[in-house]
Amino acid sequence: MHAIRETAAPTAATRAQQARQQFDLGLAFYRKQQWKTAARHFSDAVREGGPEHNRGNLYLSYQGLCQVCSGDISGLNLCRRAAALETIHSRVLVNLALAEVKLGHRKRACSAVKLGLSIDPRDPNLLRLRERMGVRRTPVLPFLKREHLLNRLLGRYTWQRLQATQ
Repeated sequence: MHAIRETAAPTAATRAQQARQQFDLGLAFYRKQQWKTAARHFSDAVREGGPEHNRGNLYLSYQGLCQVCSGDISGLNLCRRAAALETIHSRVLVNLALAEVKLGHRKRACSAVKLGLSIDPRDPNLLRLRERMGVRRTPVLPFLKREHLLNRLLGRYTWQRLQATQ
C-alpha cells in the first residue's frame, strides 16, 4: 500500500510568525525608502496573517502607504480600509495621514490625525504630524463657509496684520 502523506496546514501561530517575518522585512525596506519591495513584503504579511490576524490592519496600512509613496494612488484605498476597521494601533492612522498628505488631501489627513489621537493621545508620530501640518484658525465669519469669498479676504487681511505685529 502506498502511504498517503498529508501535508498539514500551517497553524495559526506559524502563519502569524511568517506574517511577522514578512512585516519585519517590509519595515526594513520601508526605512530604506524602497517602496515597491516594502509593499510586496507587507502584502505577503497581510496574506500570511489572514483576515482574522490582529495586526492585519497595520500590515495593510503599511502596504497602502508604500504603494502611495511609489506612485500607485490605489494604495490610499488600502490605508482607508485599514483605518476604518482599526481601534488599537494608532500607527494605522499615522500611515493614513501620511498617505493623505502625500496626495494633497489636507482635510482628510487632519481627520486621520484627530482619530488617531483619540486612540492614543500621546502618540509622538501623530503629535509631530499635527504640528507639521499646523492648525487652521477658525473662519473670521463662522456662519459662512471657510471657502466663502468674504472669509477668504478677511482671513488674509487679519493674517497679514497678525504677522506684521509679531
